[in-house]
Amino acid sequence: MVTAERLKILKMLEEGKIKADEAARLLEAVGGSGAEAEAAATTKGRGRTLHIRVFRGDSERPNVNVNIPLSLAKWALKFAPEHAKARMGDKEIDLDELGTLLGEGVGEIITVHDEDKDERVEISIK
Repeated sequence: MVTAERLKILKMLEEGKIKADEAARLLEAVGGSGAEAEAAATTKGRGRTLHIRVFRGDSERPNVNVNIPLSLAKWALKFAPEHAKARMGDKEIDLDELGTLLGEGVGEIITVHDEDKDERVEISIK
């Protein structure tokens, strides 16, 4: 059950007034759970989801099918470790730009074909 105290904690987290570890500690203190935090994260931008699909060969049925609430995906980008950001930067992937794309984008973001593994990865927002 989501109480007023839990909602207030989650709102403070969303607004950036407290950090994730502080929110987790406060939620635990009032009897909250991580599931409530995830559910609250999906409230903003309801209906928009980041879809990641991995297909093998010419199959139209994905072997991997991951759906992430868009607000949760954008929130998670804030916590990428510095070493991961540096490695992504080496590959010319800008996390700030990615966050902007997630905020603006709808539809197909990227499709990658790996000929060696005979796989196709599709990332989209719906």
